Amino acid sequence: MILKIVLIVAVLIIMAVFLRSYSSRTRALSKILALGFALFAVAAILFPDWTTGLANLIGIGRGADLLLYCLVLVVVFIIVNGDLRRRAAEKRFAKLVRHVSLMDAPAPPVPPDLPDTDES
Repeated sequence: MILKIVLIVAVLIIMAVFLRSYSSRTRALSKILALGFALFAVAAILFPDWTTGLANLIGIGRGADLLLYCLVLVVVFIIVNGDLRRRAAEKRFAKLVRHVSLMDAPAPPVPPDLPDTDES
């Protein structure tokens, strides 16, 4: 029973840190998914037989396998999401570097005045 309490407290602390540190920048969908995953984790800790029942309902043999599959999906989501954010940050950084480079570039030399060749 002590391990269940420790696990539940750990899930709640992780959720609190997640919601506090990224509250203004994190999209609502990410928050809802994280909250749903936390509720699922607490339910799986409190009632492990439910995960087995749910696993059997969808055609998976054990509840532990279901949790493993869910964990794999979450890890893949985090990796893909992080890679997309990194690529977007690299594009913003490159655009900023180009902008600063153009601002710091010396002005092109002004050509000397050419004689007026207007013959009209």
